[in-house]
Amino acid sequence: MADAAEIVVERDAVYAEVGRPLRWNVFRPAAAVAGAPGILVYHGGGWRVGDRANMTAACEAFARRGWVAIAPEYRLLGEAPWPAPLDDTRAAIRAAREQAGALGIAADRVFLAGYSAGAHLALLAASGSEDPAQGPCADRPGTVAGVAAFFVPAVIPETQGSALGITGPCAAAALDLRTHAGRLPPVILFCGDGDSMTPPELSLELYQAIRRAGGTADLRLYADLVHEFVSLPGMMEATVDDAAAFFTRTVLCKAEFDAALERLRRWWEGVG
Repeated sequence: MADAAEIVVERDAVYAEVGRPLRWNVFRPAAAVAGAPGILVYHGGGWRVGDRANMTAACEAFARRGWVAIAPEYRLLGEAPWPAPLDDTRAAIRAAREQAGALGIAADRVFLAGYSAGAHLALLAASGSEDPAQGPCADRPGTVAGVAAFFVPAVIPETQGSALGITGPCAAAALDLRTHAGRLPPVILFCGDGDSMTPPELSLELYQAIRRAGGTADLRLYADLVHEFVSLPGMMEATVDDAAAFFTRTVLCKAEFDAALERLRRWWEGVG
C-alpha cells in the first residue's frame, strides 16, 4: 500500500463551466497504471456547506489502494437553487468518463463515494433518474460502476426538502432514494447505530429496497458510532478497505469471485 509520499495530487483542475469554473482535486498513486479504477468522492454538509478539501483523507486512502480518487466541488444551495448540486454531480461523472485517458482511469470503472449529503447526490446521480423538470438527464444506469454511501439521508422529510428548495414535480424522487432502488449499480452503505442525524434505519430500508429490486447491496452497521464517524481513529482506513473490497468482488473481479463462491457452495452441498 502506498504511503502519502507516493501519492501525486493535482489540485483545482477545472472539470466544467457553469458561469464559473467547477474544480476538482485528483489523487493518484505515483505508480498508477493506465486503466486504474477511478472514484469520485463527494463531500457532505447538508447541501449548503462543505468543501472538496474535506475529502482529502478519503481520497488519499483510496489512492493508497491503487485507485485514482477525485474530489469534485459542486455548487451549494446558497449559491444556486436545487437541482444545481445534482447537476454538478452528474457533470463530474461525465467529465471523468470523457477525460478517462488523461486521468489514467477506465471509463467503465468510474465509481462514486459520498458522505451524508454527498452520498445522497451520488446515489441520485447513479440512479440515472429522469428529472421531469428538465427532461431526461444525460447519465443512465451503467455509467456508474458502483457507489459507497456513508451515513446517507436516504429519505428526506418533505418539510426539510421544501426548506432546501427541493420542490416541484421531481421533489418526491429526490427526497426518497428508495424509489430508485431498481436502477442503482452495486451499493455499499455505511452507518452507525448512534447516528441521530441520519438514523441507520434509513440505510437499512434502502438496502432492503435494493435487494428486493434484485440489485446488489451490502450494509455496514457500526455499534454506538455517530454521524461522521469516519473522522474517528482508524475508521477512514477501515471503511475504505471495505468499500474497495466490495467493489472488487461485485464489479472489478466479479466473475472470479462468483466462480469461487459457486465452488464453495457446491463443496458445502457435498458436505451436507
